[in-house]
Amino acid sequence: MNKRRTAVLLAGLSLLVAVALVPTASAGGPQPLAPAQAQALANAAPVVQTGSVTRSATPQEALAAAALPGATVSISPGLAPSEAVGLASVARPIAPAAASNACWANAYWRQWGTWPYEQKITDTTYWCAVYGDHITYTASSVTGTGTFCGTSWTTSQLIGGGIGYSWFVLRSSAGFSCSTVIPWVTLHPSHYIDVSRNDWGSTAEVGSN
Repeated sequence: MNKRRTAVLLAGLSLLVAVALVPTASAGGPQPLAPAQAQALANAAPVVQTGSVTRSATPQEALAAAALPGATVSISPGLAPSEAVGLASVARPIAPAAASNACWANAYWRQWGTWPYEQKITDTTYWCAVYGDHITYTASSVTGTGTFCGTSWTTSQLIGGGIGYSWFVLRSSAGFSCSTVIPWVTLHPSHYIDVSRNDWGSTAEVGSN
């Protein structure tokens, strides 16, 4: 009798553990998956992988972008920020060449994985140039988003061109922490996108991983 009771108790405990490890539907949203399932979705190719929106920006908008959290800013040597974006300076009038300054704003994103284990990096960059001649100002910020993949870190670095050139390439990177149904098992993917922009206001991806 004792042996039978013990067997029943063990079977019950095994069933409870099995149920706890299987994600269930919830009115509050999706539930974390088992590590193997989570890894498969984190590595799967999304239906839509990239997107880009570019628009003209005012010098004031470009200047304000320098204050965004984590922004990386570059300014032409010898110029005040207001001059680099094409605004008149109280201390010194803008040189005639700066009259042709133009500024743009672009949000470029790339996604890896599929819901709810998607990992998305968005590079938001404001830049100004003496139109068709050279870059005078850049302000970039990086964000990472995902349903079960929180952002651990982000960084932005110049890997080509830059101030004084007709183009520049920024590498925007992010690391993610993706939870699973097992609390102590977390996935840690990291990715980057390389985006090129020029003094005509054009944007193009030139690399990613």
